[in-house]
Amino acid sequence: MSVLPFPSTATFIALESAFDTPARNLTKSRGKNIHRYVSAKMGKRVTVESFLECAACYHFDFEPSIVRFCSQPIRLSYCLDGKTHTYVPDFLVQFDTGEFTLYEVKSNMESSKSEFQCEWEAKVQAAFELGLELELVTEEEILDEVIFSNLRILHRYASRDDLNHFHQTLLTTLKLNGTQTAKSLGNHLGLNGRKVFPFLCDLLSRNLLQTSLEEPLSLESEFDLGCYA
Repeated sequence: MSVLPFPSTATFIALESAFDTPARNLTKSRGKNIHRYVSAKMGKRVTVESFLECAACYHFDFEPSIVRFCSQPIRLSYCLDGKTHTYVPDFLVQFDTGEFTLYEVKSNMESSKSEFQCEWEAKVQAAFELGLELELVTEEEILDEVIFSNLRILHRYASRDDLNHFHQTLLTTLKLNGTQTAKSLGNHLGLNGRKVFPFLCDLLSRNLLQTSLEEPLSLESEFDLGCYA
């Protein structure tokens, strides 16, 4: 496998500006279903052009290793059948390592078409030449029923406000007692677990707690301090 070249200064500048100025301004039009996702991580709306792209935002928003993300980031030129085409990936993500990755979101039907595969290889090569990885995320990965439902719960309770006294009490209780369910934490504090659950989800959305998102979040879910706590 070829080693990914280091992005040029011009590419870094383009990537940085993408977080404030998208390569495409999405507006309503026939055949397009514009969505505006309110990002807890970014503190602003992220405009996308399909429900599937909107669903992908939940994954980017609550993945601990992702520092920031944006839609419609940069314009690439790629060659196919002797012709030059332009293309704007769906997303740009920056990880906590400092690395940038481009993402394209596609339905299972679209990604299975033979013509897509030819175009995709050309687009991946164009991104590679800029020193960037371009990755495909499919409907099957994004819309996992349990994980997507859990991410929507995190989004519902996520806050950008400073932690309050009750948040700190929950963190201290977990530090002293180890892994706890929402129900057991409620018992420790003399509260109904349902009163505690929204605060736990908020802390989880901030990566201050951790739990398995592969099982439905409930009062019986086990919470522990996250690596960022």
